[in-house]
Amino acid sequence: MGKWIVVTVMLCFGMMSHAEEATSNACAKDRETLCGNVEPGAGRMMKCMRDNKDKLSAECKAHHAKMKSHMKAVKEACHDDVEKVCGDVQGGKGRIIKCMHDNKDKLSESCKAEMASGRKMRKGH
Repeated sequence: MGKWIVVTVMLCFGMMSHAEEATSNACAKDRETLCGNVEPGAGRMMKCMRDNKDKLSAECKAHHAKMKSHMKAVKEACHDDVEKVCGDVQGGKGRIIKCMHDNKDKLSESCKAEMASGRKMRKGH
């Protein structure tokens, strides 16, 4: 059970870090305005955005809600895959996500589809 929490958090961090790089991101202006002086890395940008959640634009709040909803779908679609394929992998430092990517051919179709959907979301499609 705890392993799944690690996966969800890592997927969120991965999605958010990629989303932060996209110039068309719904939160780019908020990030610049509210967190422009924060050095990216080690979760500092996400912490800043979280600390300023009440000041985020409606568009950015909607983007975060969409990402949260997607993470729930990934959890539902990939839970069994994580246990089956990466159950022996120690959580932390992205090891479970790496395991999932390294074993993508072993993942269920529903898990693959949700992960692909997340990649499209990060790219703004």
